[in-house]
Amino acid sequence: MSSGVRLRFCRLPGRFFSLRSIVLQESRPKISSDAKKSTSTTLPIPSILSSTTLRSPELSRVRTVPTLKTFYGGNPVHEQNINQLNALIRKHINLPTRVIDDKELQANRFLSFEEYAQRVQAGTRLKPIHHKELTQLLHRLRSIDLELMPREVSETLTNYSSNSSVVAKVAQKMKTLDQFGRAVTVGRRKRSVAKVSMVRGEGEVLVNGRSLNEYFPKASDRKKIAYPFQVVAQEAKYNVFAEVSGGGLTGQIDAIMYGIAKGLVIFNPLFKSRLHKAGLMTRDTRKVERKKPGKVKARKSPTWVKR
Repeated sequence: MSSGVRLRFCRLPGRFFSLRSIVLQESRPKISSDAKKSTSTTLPIPSILSSTTLRSPELSRVRTVPTLKTFYGGNPVHEQNINQLNALIRKHINLPTRVIDDKELQANRFLSFEEYAQRVQAGTRLKPIHHKELTQLLHRLRSIDLELMPREVSETLTNYSSNSSVVAKVAQKMKTLDQFGRAVTVGRRKRSVAKVSMVRGEGEVLVNGRSLNEYFPKASDRKKIAYPFQVVAQEAKYNVFAEVSGGGLTGQIDAIMYGIAKGLVIFNPLFKSRLHKAGLMTRDTRKVERKKPGKVKARKSPTWVKR
């Protein structure tokens, strides 16, 4: 080496020691066994994470708990509503149910898809199938017998009931007689429109101020006027005053016939089922098809000539 000191190494089993390290180890002062025992006592070390420190509100970690249990789902508010409805159904599963008629379904409707989407504020994540699932559960709750329906169920149904103008129009009252005891209706067929006023009388019929035989000379046309009265067995019990315009005689006579049928329902709503079976409560929507360019009529083509 450059210092001129030569080091010899002593080989022990598994280790190499230089002579200098051995000399330094031997030159250290030796400590008696009594001194070792006296210095072996442990010193108390204060714990950094003591119980008092963890309970301190300044250092404790505040955990945020979501208000909804379905917070981490796709539609938290909708799923929460479904869970609440399912819980009510399970709670009152043993209560007797009833069959809901069509009038009640039309009069008391639930929130539409647009109204429910505005309430949930789920954006595009809310699908029509979710709204259908909600309405099915609501219909199940509404089928509970009215005499045994719990208050919480009725409050839930009221919370999801719709108050839109569309429902108000559907649930509006049936037409009644005016102050003069008349039933005023409107009938339509093709391009003809008939305003019909009916009162109880002896069976007199006036069309645009003219008698029935004068305005409709054909007997087949006059039979159509009498057909609604024959269905409900009310011949010669009402006076009819019709104002008809547009179309031809066929359209006008059918328009008056439909107007008379509507007027009979106003006088007696029980006539509606029989008139409906006779096909008088549904307007015949058939019309003459328009002529097409290049055709003789609506679909008839001109005669093809080879030469």
